[in-house]
Amino acid sequence: MDTATAAPCVVMLVKRLPEVSSSQAYRCVRFVSLSALALAPTVAAAEGWRVNTALTTRVIASDNINYSAISPQSDSLVELNPRVNLTRTSPRLQLNLTYTPRYLHYVEETFDSRVAHDYNGTGSVEIVDDLFFLSGTAISAQRNQSIFNAVPSDNQLSPNQLNRTRTYSLTPSFRGTVRLGDIATWRSSYNIVRSETAGSVNAGTLTAETFNGTLAGAPATLSWQVDVNSTKTSSDIARATDRQRVTGSLIYKYDATLRLVGRYGYEDTNFSNQRSGNTYGAGFSWNPSLRTSISGDYDDRPFASTSSFNISHRMPRIAMSADYRRTLTNRAEQILSPSGAIDLAESLALLEPFASESDPVQRLRLIENFLRDNGLSRFQVALSPILSDRQFLQTRWQVSATRTGVRNTVSLSYFRTESNSGIGGIGPAVGDDFALSPIIRQNGWTASYSHRVSTDSSVNLSYTSSKSNGTSLSGLGTNRDTLNATWSTRLGTRSNGSIGLRMTRATVTAGDVDENAVIATLSTRFN
Repeated sequence: MDTATAAPCVVMLVKRLPEVSSSQAYRCVRFVSLSALALAPTVAAAEGWRVNTALTTRVIASDNINYSAISPQSDSLVELNPRVNLTRTSPRLQLNLTYTPRYLHYVEETFDSRVAHDYNGTGSVEIVDDLFFLSGTAISAQRNQSIFNAVPSDNQLSPNQLNRTRTYSLTPSFRGTVRLGDIATWRSSYNIVRSETAGSVNAGTLTAETFNGTLAGAPATLSWQVDVNSTKTSSDIARATDRQRVTGSLIYKYDATLRLVGRYGYEDTNFSNQRSGNTYGAGFSWNPSLRTSISGDYDDRPFASTSSFNISHRMPRIAMSADYRRTLTNRAEQILSPSGAIDLAESLALLEPFASESDPVQRLRLIENFLRDNGLSRFQVALSPILSDRQFLQTRWQVSATRTGVRNTVSLSYFRTESNSGIGGIGPAVGDDFALSPIIRQNGWTASYSHRVSTDSSVNLSYTSSKSNGTSLSGLGTNRDTLNATWSTRLGTRSNGSIGLRMTRATVTAGDVDENAVIATLSTRFN
């Protein structure tokens, strides 16, 4: 295969993926991956751009690869994951894009071999100096069809229980200020999000449009602000929603550390319950020291109350945080800002030696190197998102703590959510988990421990437990417990290898699901 056939190869993979044989897919993926790797040095030479390429090969031998309580099947999976990461950091452009075409081959043919196109990218460009910006996000990944499945939240190997989601967000905004004399300034943004789900269930497209505008008075000890918000959602399988809100706020700045806010306004919605009425609320933010921050917010709205509270504190080697949120959300927002997930990079960024690095890009690079050397995953997920096109009210609690030592890293986190489809939704739920239960409660926790055995090797243990329950009338409930034990080592300057064991125990409606697996991984970075 030569370079002239590259474009047809990609088109074949994308447009005719269901018809492509495993051998054809493998040849195409191999060629495209090697072509990207060959081009990387040329692209990386461009000023301000950085290209990182890698290849990860993973072999999994599982005694229940389909996570079935009735007819478990053992199989071995060979997975090839070429990865290309493109970053750009400049005064006007920020870009971070990762693309991974994952080739999965099932030796015993429990499932058809396939290519999964995963990508995750964020970017922002300054179009007009200090005034007009354009930012965007694109995410493609496989996710649990239902939170009542047995598949662990971090597993993507059983396509019969997974859906492919693609979510795109585009936001043109006036982040700078448009001055109206010496009296006030104007800021505004428009955001459009499109989320697509493909699979045997919950397939559909959700679109959300949001406009935010702020008219703020001149900075002073006592100032004022007027906010305008409009949000509209539309879907293939759920009724459209529409809400508009106008609020006026008084802002009191006691000093550089304390800020108090009181607001009053009016909100109109087309929700099934109370549609319109007055809204009022208050909030505060307090930063008593460089190590501690506290903030809170509460609003009484026509359909329900919404609120948030956050506290974070760091010590030389320990970072702790607690977060509470009660807000309207939907599938797209769940994917863009997942609940029940902890980003270790956020916790480590508060600790030394990372906190003293002023450049955020370099800080993240140092953290990623630290995580890789210690065999840790950046994201630890305990709860799966609810793939529903409905808008619903979610209450979430999250507590986490991370401690780093000379040779040890310990992370603990706890999550709890309650999702109510009766608030914010219109009409009956169709084809999703809310059709089974109008209220869903989830809770889970995860703990991980990493120990540096030597300069090149480390041992990592992690345990994740989660529960998902419907209302008592629905009788739905799922428990999942997953234990991972992994030994990883550096095989060279740019290569790492690991071998580990995974044990999964779950209880679903159909019965008990047990899975044991041996996982071997080899990763190579090319630059």
